Amino acid sequence: MRFVFRALALVSLCAFALLLAPHVQRVDAAPPSAPPDTYIVQAGDTLFSIALRYHTTVASLKQMNGLGNSDLIQTGQKLAVPSSDNSTSPTASVSASSSYIVQPGDSLYRIAMHYGTTMDALEQLNDIANPNLISAGQAIAIPNSVTVAKPGLILDPPTVRQGGTLMIRLARPDLVSVTGTFNGKTINFTRAAGYWYALAGISRCAKLGNVPVAITSTNTAGQSSTDSATVTIAATAFPVDAITLPPTKLTILQDTALINREAVQLATIVNKNTPARLWDGAFRQPLYGAITEFFGTRRSYNGGPVGACGHEGTDFGVPGGTPIYAPARGRVVFADLTQVRGNMTVIDHGVGVFSAFYHQSAILVQVGQMVDPGTLIGKVGTTGLSTGNHLHWSMWANGEYVDPLDWTRRILP
Repeated sequence: MRFVFRALALVSLCAFALLLAPHVQRVDAAPPSAPPDTYIVQAGDTLFSIALRYHTTVASLKQMNGLGNSDLIQTGQKLAVPSSDNSTSPTASVSASSSYIVQPGDSLYRIAMHYGTTMDALEQLNDIANPNLISAGQAIAIPNSVTVAKPGLILDPPTVRQGGTLMIRLARPDLVSVTGTFNGKTINFTRAAGYWYALAGISRCAKLGNVPVAITSTNTAGQSSTDSATVTIAATAFPVDAITLPPTKLTILQDTALINREAVQLATIVNKNTPARLWDGAFRQPLYGAITEFFGTRRSYNGGPVGACGHEGTDFGVPGGTPIYAPARGRVVFADLTQVRGNMTVIDHGVGVFSAFYHQSAILVQVGQMVDPGTLIGKVGTTGLSTGNHLHWSMWANGEYVDPLDWTRRILP
């Protein structure tokens, strides 16, 4: 236990220091070679912010989209961006590598023809019972990125980046229970329409390389079977900042007892697993505005070495009092003032997925309350260890911090 507490304290020191420092310097990576996804420009977006989000460069985005020398983009505009799928496997895929927002007049047949897929594949992937019942604004997952590890077992994606989320699907007749582990840690499986699935978050500072997946399933006849596979964890080219902090701020960050206490409290909350999935479709952003800090950003403080673990969420720099909305359906499990994170709300979305919102000036929900996407949950502030008005948005899958913006681009499960 003493080792666990020390580890939590060290991780927390890296994470919370990110809340206090000014924005100074960033380093970008080249775009991946996988086929591009489509991104819908949101209010406040710039080519620079989108490039950072997808770990690429402004020049690459301009080239991909034929923008020439123009830096102008408009809200609602569709941009080709580097795919989040990093797999090089030639195996055919049956799940999403991108998503499409249904437009007025669209039909499922038209969408299938546009993306070179079938209506059946879209219906299966999106759990669409009636293909005639799709509506404008709905997010549709487009098949293209999942590797079939063996008959009935699917890994999405087979190569997952630091801060990403792995989905494991098992589809076999008459299964009554499924259990498993990912890299030795228990993963919880949930029954869906014709298959079982589990979600595993990949730490932003996870070790790179191959990681084992082990699954045990039991059918109605009482027969058990085992499956094993390997997932590759790849590096994410997180930005790097060089930060200079005044001694007073460094002193606050050295209060390991305080930081450790809050880290343990939060870990206890987000390591629980509600059996039912409460959300549906892609997550929305809790608000739209300039992103001042991306998930996983590494930092060097006062000329020191770059930290192994980076920012644990996404920061939006917006005025105090700006409304904050629930990104997806869920149940509020924490809503109170903390010393480090300030006024904090935590939402349980089911099956081990949580979201949290820090530094609020006002909390407008109560523990136990069910919220839907778009429910007003609070207002932006600068409470806790914060030097200015902003919203910090964190997400977890199976107890690990994951990139919240990734959940706005994918539809899981």
